[in-house]
Amino acid sequence: MAQRTSKRSRKSARKSPRSGSRSGAAQMVFGQRNYVLLLGSIGLIALGYILMAVDNARGVDAQGVHLSLDSTLSLVIAPLLLLAGYLGLVGAILWRPKEAATAEPEAAT
Repeated sequence: MAQRTSKRSRKSARKSPRSGSRSGAAQMVFGQRNYVLLLGSIGLIALGYILMAVDNARGVDAQGVHLSLDSTLSLVIAPLLLLAGYLGLVGAILWRPKEAATAEPEAAT
């Protein structure tokens, strides 16, 4: 086997991602608005499923027909709440706040 002729250190020439300058504080991926939208969307989804389950659990009448088969709550309101909740989740994930750096370009003097 051939041996190396030059003695290089085993450290890589590239800087590791950890070796960069850090301000000490960890930067969060989402902002406050993202978390508010996320929690509101989860609440809408939970409310939609609860309304759908509660409305369908009413039982049957004297003739054996389910009471909630033609209910507006389970056919219209709950699915709209679910749709709004899932769209809100997508919006909460994709929302990116405007950066302060794009406020005003400096004038050359």
